[in-house]
Amino acid sequence: MKYIFFLSLLLISISGYSQKLKLDLSIPQPRLGQSFSISFSADTISKQIFNLPQGKFKIDNYSSSVGVPTSFSVNLEALKTGENEIGPLTFNFNGNTYETNVIKFAVAASLPNVGKGVWIRKVPIDDTTVYIIIDQRIPAHSKITRKNSNTISMSAEVDSGEKEAKLITEDIENAKIEEWGSSSETIPDFIDDKLSRSSYYKCYKVTLLDKKKPLVLTSAAFENLPDYYKFQSIKIN
Repeated sequence: MKYIFFLSLLLISISGYSQKLKLDLSIPQPRLGQSFSISFSADTISKQIFNLPQGKFKIDNYSSSVGVPTSFSVNLEALKTGENEIGPLTFNFNGNTYETNVIKFAVAASLPNVGKGVWIRKVPIDDTTVYIIIDQRIPAHSKITRKNSNTISMSAEVDSGEKEAKLITEDIENAKIEEWGSSSETIPDFIDDKLSRSSYYKCYKVTLLDKKKPLVLTSAAFENLPDYYKFQSIKIN
């Protein structure tokens, strides 16, 4: 009887054990009013649901019906600038307790309401890794096209004199540079055509290969920087 009681307590302690889930942020440093998401991989939960007999099946991966690795996420929009943190998030599922890590990040000020400009910032992660984020707006002209007497289409065309600024990802000494995310949209403004614009967002993950050697990114490390942009060298470590 004592043995059975001890075994029951052991099973309760195992089922109630908090399992860790890694929380991820879609944008290293979101701006005020910019949509971003937090998410975690659901593989741990999937393993609990699909607890198949050992020796009969081999699971290659856990994915949704469209082939994307399973995850849970929520879209957010920060209401205040400055330092923020989310987590730990804790919940119970299928008799198990799950807890995420704490994720800390800063929220930057929103971009000014202008139709033209480039903004480059560095977001440190640790002593060997930073994110380089480029926000850019290129002027566009609103365009109305009449298809017939009852139908018109409204769009915007980008001015041809300026191109999207980019960080060179190859041949940068002592660094591994990866594209980490990007987006773009063209917004017509039929009230004030000066504010019609194409907006670009690009994020790069920069990892030092040897942290004893500092890395300085000069304007030569970027492509298509407009002449009006006053570039300042970016020192990493």
